[in-house]
Amino acid sequence: MERDEIVAGVRRLFDLVADSYDAVGVTLFEPIATGLVEAVGASPGDRAVDLGCGNGVSSRALAAAVGPTGSVVGLDLSPAMVERAAAALDGSPTEVTFVVGDAQDPDLSPASFDAAIASLVVFFLPDAAGAVSRWLRLLRPGGRLGISTFGPSSPQWQALEAPLREFMPPTDPRMAGPQSPFGSDGGMEALVTGAGAVDVQTSSRRVEFAFDDVDHWVRFSRSVGQRIAWERMTDDQRAGVLERSRATFAEVAGPDGSLPVWQQVRYTVGRAPGDPSRS
Repeated sequence: MERDEIVAGVRRLFDLVADSYDAVGVTLFEPIATGLVEAVGASPGDRAVDLGCGNGVSSRALAAAVGPTGSVVGLDLSPAMVERAAAALDGSPTEVTFVVGDAQDPDLSPASFDAAIASLVVFFLPDAAGAVSRWLRLLRPGGRLGISTFGPSSPQWQALEAPLREFMPPTDPRMAGPQSPFGSDGGMEALVTGAGAVDVQTSSRRVEFAFDDVDHWVRFSRSVGQRIAWERMTDDQRAGVLERSRATFAEVAGPDGSLPVWQQVRYTVGRAPGDPSRS
């Protein structure tokens, strides 16, 4: 698939889910974003950039960390997401600016940020290594880059998602195999080091939440990147997936009918080379 096709497809997908993204009662993206901001070490007074900012959940965490003496730029490919991000941070005591742009090649000034984050973004890009190299060039010498990606998830959740995988593109981040840089700590560290970062390290955390019932899971899966699978189905295929999902949910749900699940999240952090005292 050509780069322009990939970019257009990602833009359409996230414009489509913008209204419901992170708004169906699942506490997943906020703790992931908070963990990434902590991992990258954003601090008061920093100039920070949120690459692929989505609806602004990670930008909010950055703004809280850099405070009123710092500033945040949020960039996203989806105009609908940018609109929601700007509304969510309207009135923030931190200077926050949102722009529509491509995280693959952001049109931002080089060497102008102390910290950069990309939360659950890098696996959507046509050239991940090239993007990370460009992100590092946005940083001042010694500036920090933090990238979050998915690790393992609970077996029950994997079983529930199995019917959707038949309709997901091979680049789906939850389907990354060991050959992918997104499939292991070492793979991500090699990607970031190869792009030019130094002192690259990985940490992780487990995020836990629950689906109230199978309909709650369906709403969630239609509000995130998995929406593409639902869009690819015929009516008959969709009915079949829903039937299988209801049966699986009944098998793996807890005594109260809900399904507790977890997602491991990987944080890969590195520094831009150079002496920060000379920036």
